[in-house]
Amino acid sequence: MTRHPDDATPLPTAAPGVQLQSAAYEKLLAALRESIARLADDEPFERLVVPPVISRATIERAGYVASFPHLLGTVHSYTGSAADWRQLAPLIAESGPWHAQQTVSDLVLLPAACYPVYDTLAGQDLQLPARFSVEAQCFRQEATAEPGRLRTFRMAELVTAGTPAHCLDWRERWLERVAAWLETLGLKPLIELADDPFFGGGRRLYQAAQRAQELKFELRVPVADGLVQAIASANIHKDHFGEAFAFTADGAPGHTACTAFGLDRIALALLHAHGPRPVDWPQAIRTALNGD
Repeated sequence: MTRHPDDATPLPTAAPGVQLQSAAYEKLLAALRESIARLADDEPFERLVVPPVISRATIERAGYVASFPHLLGTVHSYTGSAADWRQLAPLIAESGPWHAQQTVSDLVLLPAACYPVYDTLAGQDLQLPARFSVEAQCFRQEATAEPGRLRTFRMAELVTAGTPAHCLDWRERWLERVAAWLETLGLKPLIELADDPFFGGGRRLYQAAQRAQELKFELRVPVADGLVQAIASANIHKDHFGEAFAFTADGAPGHTACTAFGLDRIALALLHAHGPRPVDWPQAIRTALNGD
């Protein structure tokens, strides 16, 4: 059966948590991207497009590996000689262990769009807050493949670094701003305190700190029948990255905060709420999305 060209419903693949997107879906993501840019046009964000891989050393330094090695995708490669490979190559046709001699490289798959930003701040003393707008194709080795629980997904983030007061005020403003934005798109987010894979030193210890200090808030909406997921979040990391990457603000360890947009999950939530064809959505929703 031929799909309608305006149908933006993603298609599954043989790999769980990996989907194909149509032209209509890509048009929807482009509209979301532009809508977020309009939302942020009153702040001087530096725009960065982030590659889908990152230095393994950076992720280790950030503390992600210490708490979430089960989510991390590593990049392995063959480092032997061409002559040695010719001996292994026949294993491919035999479905044998052709990969047995591959070793972990200096790269890993990017688990969140903001991580490369902190490395760029290393060694600096910030006299004014830094602000970045980033987007990336990310990967997490999720254990389930329910709708929205993608292993490869697109994430947009707004990131700031500066003093504790700046970061806390910024996070509060953006939490309210994103909630209001989602309302204009016909979504009714629940704001909930949540855990987050930023801090190393043990997940249990971090969860206790998270509950006590309200570090991460998620905005959750239905993405399928009976399935509610986080589609955006507003986070404050305190001085975790300032300490890890040795940057300061006014002479003290720098604090950071970020607002994350799960572009694919927002798209799925919109498709669930308004139907598979964005061209048929209510005019008010299309106007809010496209800025018409």
